[in-house]
Amino acid sequence: MSSSSLASSAALLGGALLLAHALTGGSGPLSDTLQLLGLALVVLAAAVFGSSLVKSDAIALRVTVGLASGLLALSLIEAFRPGDGGWYDAFWGGVAVLIGGIALLRGRGRGESRAHAGSHAR
Repeated sequence: MSSSSLASSAALLGGALLLAHALTGGSGPLSDTLQLLGLALVVLAAAVFGSSLVKSDAIALRVTVGLASGLLALSLIEAFRPGDGGWYDAFWGGVAVLIGGIALLRGRGRGESRAHAGSHAR
């Protein structure tokens, strides 16, 4: 599985779990578990996407950029959280589902051979 499909799938699943958290009412152990897993998957998606931005063989740089991207996504979500965050989570879940779904649909027809095709490919 490529890093782009892993990031897209994690964003889609994490967003769906955040939407399910909002639909369950936002209280109770099931809802808390849905929120935690949803946020973890959205952070994972951001970290995988961020690490794919580095086209270098320097593993430490890829890890650093991945961690920074995941933490940035988490800080953007948590920075403005209101006291009752059920529908706030639904908003971010919808954003994650939209981005993950579009990325999966765009990557569906592409094969590995097309990723390096073009006039500037080497």
